[in-house]
Amino acid sequence: MTGPAQDAHEALAQNLDRSPLGAPQGPELMAILRELFTPAEAAVAAAMPFKPVRQSALAEKLGRSAEEIGPLLEAMTAKGLVYRRRTPGGGYYSLLPMAPGMAEAQFWAMAPGAAKLKMAQLFEAYYEPGVGKAFADAPTPYSRVIPVGRAIENSQEILPVERAEELIRQHEHLALIDCYCRAQAQLLGKGCDAPLDVCMIFGPFAQFAVEQGWAQAMDQAGMLEALKRAEEAGLVHVVDNVAEKVNFLCNCCGCCCMFLQTITRLNRRGAVSQAAYLAQVDQDECTACGECADACQVAAVRVDEDYAVVDDELCLGCGQCATACPSEAISMTRREARPLPAHHGVLQAQLAAARGVE
Repeated sequence: MTGPAQDAHEALAQNLDRSPLGAPQGPELMAILRELFTPAEAAVAAAMPFKPVRQSALAEKLGRSAEEIGPLLEAMTAKGLVYRRRTPGGGYYSLLPMAPGMAEAQFWAMAPGAAKLKMAQLFEAYYEPGVGKAFADAPTPYSRVIPVGRAIENSQEILPVERAEELIRQHEHLALIDCYCRAQAQLLGKGCDAPLDVCMIFGPFAQFAVEQGWAQAMDQAGMLEALKRAEEAGLVHVVDNVAEKVNFLCNCCGCCCMFLQTITRLNRRGAVSQAAYLAQVDQDECTACGECADACQVAAVRVDEDYAVVDDELCLGCGQCATACPSEAISMTRREARPLPAHHGVLQAQLAAARGVE
């Protein structure tokens, strides 16, 4: 197939690969883009940056009028492909990166039906060669684990960047949104029964998602209640790997989560930055009941004949095994020196520089 439609979509694919994490190229990606973008939309999106730019500036870059591209920008916004920030002086728009970003937002935006099922199938096919590969190949992990509060509540060493409650309190704009990963897996007939409505977004994107009708605005009390439900369901707290003002706090399972599947599906240890804690078993107290192994989302705990054994290199430090242990034989101990997460701009710059992206 040749012609303008293919050229626009291929240019868009190459533009998406300029994001800090990139978008690995291939037929799976092209199939997604041809379903999501019309040729006219793809031509505009191929020229869009990943930081918000004024509509008039984008029009000038394209050699078109702001009025001409306005409907295309709004159509892509409604489909979860483009981020919009409204200001008194007009709209600012940016292309969403493939993930985190477009993969989730297009799913939240799409109504149930055959088209949504098809997109779920296309993104599932793109996980190993695309989304998962991008996360697994990143030289600096894009996400990090923070421990569940109950597991380390008596620790005197825990830092603010390691406390989920503190990360929530840093933000003015808070929202709950359904877990894209589990919702997509359920649509494909292979999801788990963990709760959906416990994934959290913050800041400007939370405002945007609420405006679009994808998310529910929350106060701190509502977010903390959701956090408690997630912990009780045995889920792992995963945030972007930054020091403050995180953009998301996902509550993840090893079977569905796009982050944790880099470990459970792609066998890429280290693709998610571990918490600063490590599970340690008191062999004298352990009854080998197996509750800890069942609780671990990445199979880092096994039970021998007499007691549980933790794979230190695989352990995420989430603390779910410790909270599940009925004999209190597991405690969370602080790992030896762990690097603190960087600020958001530094993380993005590190990822971009490693890929040779300006």
